[in-house]
Amino acid sequence: MAPAVAARLTAAAQAAATGVDPEADALLLTEPLEVDDFLIAGFTWSGADALPDGLDVYLRVRENGTWSDWYLNEPSGAGRDDATGVAGTEEFITGGADAVQASIVGEAAALPADLQLALIPGQPSGEEVLDPADLDTTDAEPTAVATPEGSEDNDLTGGLQTPTPEVDTEEAGETEQLEEETAQPQETDSTAPSSGAGGGMSVNPGLPAVLAATTTANGLPVPVTTRSEWGANSSYMTWSPTYAAAKHVIVHHTAGTNNYTSSQSASIVNGIYYYHAVTLDWGDIGYNFLVDKYGKVFEGRYGSTSAAAGKMVVGGHAYGANTGTMGISMMGTYTSVSPSTAQLTNVGKMAGWFLGRSGVTSATSSASFTFKSTEKYKAGQTISLPVISGHRDVGYTTCPGDVGYSKLDQIRSTAQSQIKASTASSTPSNGTSTANGARSHQIYLNDSWSATANTTFTYTTPAVTVLAGDWNGDGVDTTGVRNGTAYGFRNTNTSGASLRTFAYGKSTDQVLVGDWDGNGTDTLAVRRGNTYYFRNSMYGGEADKVVTYGTASDEVIVGDWNGDGKDTLAVRRGRQYHIKNSLNGGKADRVITYGKPADTVLVGDWNGNGKDTLAVRRNATYYVRNSLTSGTADIVQIYGRSGDKTIVGDWNGNGKDTLGVVR
Repeated sequence: MAPAVAARLTAAAQAAATGVDPEADALLLTEPLEVDDFLIAGFTWSGADALPDGLDVYLRVRENGTWSDWYLNEPSGAGRDDATGVAGTEEFITGGADAVQASIVGEAAALPADLQLALIPGQPSGEEVLDPADLDTTDAEPTAVATPEGSEDNDLTGGLQTPTPEVDTEEAGETEQLEEETAQPQETDSTAPSSGAGGGMSVNPGLPAVLAATTTANGLPVPVTTRSEWGANSSYMTWSPTYAAAKHVIVHHTAGTNNYTSSQSASIVNGIYYYHAVTLDWGDIGYNFLVDKYGKVFEGRYGSTSAAAGKMVVGGHAYGANTGTMGISMMGTYTSVSPSTAQLTNVGKMAGWFLGRSGVTSATSSASFTFKSTEKYKAGQTISLPVISGHRDVGYTTCPGDVGYSKLDQIRSTAQSQIKASTASSTPSNGTSTANGARSHQIYLNDSWSATANTTFTYTTPAVTVLAGDWNGDGVDTTGVRNGTAYGFRNTNTSGASLRTFAYGKSTDQVLVGDWDGNGTDTLAVRRGNTYYFRNSMYGGEADKVVTYGTASDEVIVGDWNGDGKDTLAVRRGRQYHIKNSLNGGKADRVITYGKPADTVLVGDWNGNGKDTLAVRRNATYYVRNSLTSGTADIVQIYGRSGDKTIVGDWNGNGKDTLGVVR
């Protein structure tokens, strides 16, 4: 496939240099066709991903009564690494077109029999499709636009159904409420945790798609319009997100006229989503993020905004190079014109945000990269790739356009400034006040059920409380600390200070630790009464989800009770535990009895079966149960002193939780 694509690109470049006329040189030329308004256009065909050698497709559209120039519509060079989907061109965006003309240049023998042109409106629930029966061969003479009163042979609108907007309530903001097992749901606090010390920031608890409508979650450097905000219909998404370690950014552009307005941008993103997810059958939008010419940033692939530091959800933006990269697309064509300053700046900031969280310190550096599928490079081939690259660096394409590609150094410069700013703002302070009793802590971890610790170290950052969690998703639990509204953490069980600190919630909040979204990393939640504010990253910002459960007097614990990879809540009332298996409304899924009301309760996966169960502590003796049932303890272990603070974690990555004590 790759040689054919390369030859076709070379031929296209030579054709442009010699002045190909898409009308005079056409193998097939449609009449100028009046159609329902559309924002996205694209050709599709079956068979090979690339068009046959020597065949090129062109489009021009009418916007606000004026015809555009002809644009070469390249094969996308994108798609899923597993090759799922339909072959097609890049998405061609418009500013709202009501007429279209297509030209095919090349050899007749190479023309696919099932070449189709899809036209997609904003908020799409369908598309108009012009198939070969509509594409009559002409003598390639320029023609006037067909009017509604024109020849029936050229009027394609009569047999086409106009798609109607269809907004999915799940991603558009239908509210959910958690309720206590026996009582009505309690009213939520109107102020959610914020990044300011002790302050509150309002959130929208009616957005179930993980994040608030426009978010700066995960330390994002600019506000990002989330999927719920631009109206993503979840029924189109059939491609479940998977996450991979990543430290490269691939910069793209779209095809199109660049004539869209700011108010059209969200609808254009929605149209691209439909084109990728449904028309090309990828199951979701391919880009992780998109930036319009006004600098507005949009979340693309589901889960991109909430990805853990050092990881990114695998997209479909660069075939063979989707795994291990973040794909960000500049909305518009930047072959002969420059992206706007606002666009370049925010592409750079997003790149710097992502790279900084991945541990990359230089935006102008290169790092090894291994390709997953064969396109420009063979599957399994490893090269040294700039950490910020253009699509053409990894695939046979001209993307992100000649001028867009020439601006990569400007993007790298902005990214470097963002990396430095993030590093400066996250450097732990050595001058933390100890007026509230904060101090360093000695920690004793035990990898087995014995009386002797095998790992001992000092957490040197002064703090009041020590926490435990898998902060980076490597399968090993490590420690973190809390001091009022300030939180820090380390990714190794060794002596030292916090790697980074951030603020969240109020000093009076109760803090919980869990993997709320199932991405393999633990993050925080804070509790105020019976309202819980969940955060899906270890950064300050708005709560990603707000739920109400139980009563303010309940003791609450956290665990993965059913082994689905997500932590949820349980409340304790005396000897009874009311367990929920999901963060949604309804009664407790089960109620069990264990221990005594005066016991201290702990939670862990003690036998490595993927499900958390209970243990109770009486002085320095621990009674461990391997199932969520009443009965006698499966393990009884004496460890530490009666005055120790106990923490639980998988300290060696073997899948089993054991004990640690803090002094």
